[in-house]
Amino acid sequence: MRQARPADLEDLLALEARCFAQTEGLFNRRQLRYLLASPHCAWLISGRFEGAICLLVAGNGRGRWGRLYSLAVDPAHRNQGIARRLLDASFAWFREQGVAVVRAEVKSDNRAARRLYASLGFEEQGTLPDYYGSGHPGVKLYRRL
Repeated sequence: MRQARPADLEDLLALEARCFAQTEGLFNRRQLRYLLASPHCAWLISGRFEGAICLLVAGNGRGRWGRLYSLAVDPAHRNQGIARRLLDASFAWFREQGVAVVRAEVKSDNRAARRLYASLGFEEQGTLPDYYGSGHPGVKLYRRL
């Protein structure tokens, strides 16, 4: 695992394109460039771009919380534990940032991801109608570190 750098932009764009459709939250070049430069975000990369996770730290005045903004595992490298390793590394990074609560969203029909998140202690906190486009609801997830 390592943190991404601005020089990783093209590889991250390619990974995103292999993993997501436009209706699934695919980042464009401008968004990725912004997220790579943001002091509130970090991208963790597994291996040679087998997977990546974007982490966001925010605060609401009462406390700091973290958000798993994007988790992408190359289809050729799925079912090898990469997502779990990326999530474990993200929890360690969040703890270093003083974050006690992590939030995420997942497509409601993504059963594999929902099982993975549940196995890591996430609780489902409700649904998000049309979150991934018309007729594609999401599920809100929450976990204390």
